[in-house]
Amino acid sequence: MTKHVLVVQDDPATSDLLNVLLPEGGYRVTTLADPRAVDPFLRNVTVNLILLDVALPHVDGFTLCATLRAEHPNIPIIFLTEHDTLRDKVTGFSKGADDYIGKPFDSTELLARIRAVLHRYRRVEGDQSEIVIRVGDVSLDLGKLQFVAPERRPVLLTPTEMKLLECLMRNANTVVSRDTLIARTHGDYSPEGSNRTDVYIRRLRKKIEANPVDPSLIHTIRGVGYIFRTVRRHAESTG
Repeated sequence: MTKHVLVVQDDPATSDLLNVLLPEGGYRVTTLADPRAVDPFLRNVTVNLILLDVALPHVDGFTLCATLRAEHPNIPIIFLTEHDTLRDKVTGFSKGADDYIGKPFDSTELLARIRAVLHRYRRVEGDQSEIVIRVGDVSLDLGKLQFVAPERRPVLLTPTEMKLLECLMRNANTVVSRDTLIARTHGDYSPEGSNRTDVYIRRLRKKIEANPVDPSLIHTIRGVGYIFRTVRRHAESTG
């Protein structure tokens, strides 16, 4: 089935280019210039990925991304924008983006990164519907993308968050390096990947920790990576 990409851009030149490039790459494409039209569109049409600009009229892309991530956690989001400073990228990932590409962009790279993001989501949706990982009294349901802790409501995760937490929980009580987490969630290493992983860890802590400022599950091992525990050991963790 042809994948459907929704492009949210108010730059006509970029929209025109994507309307040619994406079909050549095998994708169906719909372009919206007004972010206010996104919600009603998604109520009636199924899309497989969203390409989102930051500079949009009425609603900025970061705000729209956060809203989309809350309401449509299973739709991958890639920023495609001229706002490509490190601070912009960190903000984009913190709002829920799966990737961040600056303009001007290379067409081959864009198509490759779209395929990579779709592949990550497809693996999540594939053969894991019956898998539940348990560590102590908490669990991660891979099929439902839910983290469950005693006396708390299940927490819905994005596929990228789920893959990161899955890696940590499968290696519970063992330090997992940043390089391993980057490879697990993004497929390759880059300095941006390290920053991206740290942002996702902060997002996970906000979702699953009773106190994200003083985490009891995901601990930082300075200079190495992270470790998932259900029992705190102050000697090794730095929070």
